[in-house]
Amino acid sequence: MDTSAKGLLAVWTDVEPAAEADFNAWYDGEHLAERAAIAGFLNARRYLAVDSAPRYFAAYDTERLATLGAPTYAKALANQSDWSRRVMAHFRNPTRMIAALAAEHGTGIGGAMLTLRLGLAGGRAAEIAAALGEHLAGNVVGRPGIVRCCLAVGVVAGLADEAQTTAARAAEAPDTAALLVEGTALAPLQVVAAGPLRAQTLLDVGAGDLQQSGFYRLHYAIVGAP
Repeated sequence: MDTSAKGLLAVWTDVEPAAEADFNAWYDGEHLAERAAIAGFLNARRYLAVDSAPRYFAAYDTERLATLGAPTYAKALANQSDWSRRVMAHFRNPTRMIAALAAEHGTGIGGAMLTLRLGLAGGRAAEIAAALGEHLAGNVVGRPGIVRCCLAVGVVAGLADEAQTTAARAAEAPDTAALLVEGTALAPLQVVAAGPLRAQTLLDVGAGDLQQSGFYRLHYAIVGAP
């Protein structure tokens, strides 16, 4: 595991309807700011689905994968607030991915995002990730309205996660790749989803089964402290 590569923590989840208002207030009023303030976190952002599932998506870019195993992050996980514990108990259908960025093109934060989560065949993860990265660079990067594309490869759970409580944990997603494509609007993302990033094309490139595909609008983002 190359812990010097940029890191990504990604969470897809639904929430119990009765707890949804509390969930949104917690994310906007406490959780994003707490995570963005941790040393090594470049940003903390959350999204609302557009006719997709799960309903909510959150992403945290880090300077290095090792940031997600650093003492500062471990301390935050081990000292969840009462509000955090209450809200996380109402997560439903969650998937949590700790990943290393294998490819990144573009800069900034788009107003909309396409997320694609794909299985990686055992023993061929590096080969498949390289092929997916080349496919992104050759067929998605530079299209009008596309501002940033990332390929993130999930790693085996560990790092700081051992400090996290069972209630706070989502189902982990190692041996998985996530393609995150950010755009100025939904329309450019819909074009690439129906073209170079459609399921059959990704299978042809060598990826495993498509586990999740969704369009999301940016709800709120905080840039990490310098």
